[in-house]
Amino acid sequence: MARETVQSVERAFQIIELMAERGTMGVREIAHETGLHSTVVHRILGTLVELGYADKQVETDKYLLTYKMLAIGSGIQERNGVVKLVHPYLVQLSEECKETVHLVERAGTNIRYIDKITPSANMFATGSYVGLEFPLAGTAVGKAILSELTEDEVKKVWDESHIVKYTPNTICELDTLLSELDETKQTGFAYDNEEREVGLFCVGVSVPDYRGIYSYGISISAPLARMQEDSLKEVQKHLWATREKVTAIIGKHVGGR
Repeated sequence: MARETVQSVERAFQIIELMAERGTMGVREIAHETGLHSTVVHRILGTLVELGYADKQVETDKYLLTYKMLAIGSGIQERNGVVKLVHPYLVQLSEECKETVHLVERAGTNIRYIDKITPSANMFATGSYVGLEFPLAGTAVGKAILSELTEDEVKKVWDESHIVKYTPNTICELDTLLSELDETKQTGFAYDNEEREVGLFCVGVSVPDYRGIYSYGISISAPLARMQEDSLKEVQKHLWATREKVTAIIGKHVGGR
């Protein structure tokens, strides 16, 4: 991290990000997880409470983030030009496939979810939410983005990534990843076959930005049982059609498959 960062701001966001992931936490617990002194944690939490971004539970002496924090995120999402332009197409795709649809952006060696559409029918709970990040190599849509890079670039991303074995199917070997990316380069589709969540299957495609750089991706997530043969082909058809529509409004066409 850059030396010129303001330490107090850095520490505050360290605590905010931890609480966003874990939920309600106490001072000692936060201090243990962050490595910060309890006095520092208490002072930062006090400031967040005073500003309305956190609240203290009297019964437990633990803290939680408030909806004021969520309002900031919602405001950013509403003003994000890409999300506003693409959202209607994601809604249509979710309605066509009756499955959960995600829009992601590349964030260094990770993908970051920036929009999510959950259908009213056939709802299947996933652990994803807007703002969540995962390594590029650990998701279908991340692999789709990686397939647009050179092998040297992929290796660099791999070396700098924190690979976590979420399930027995999680890819933890670079050679396995490269083999999958070779297939994705040919078909345009990448897959997550219960690699992040047991019972969950995802198919993803990459989307170029206005510079022709593959900064975005779209994925469809569903129970494994609903993503077999004919149903998967139908999903892929709708997903690719959406990719073409989205590319036409936010991206630069750089050749098709």
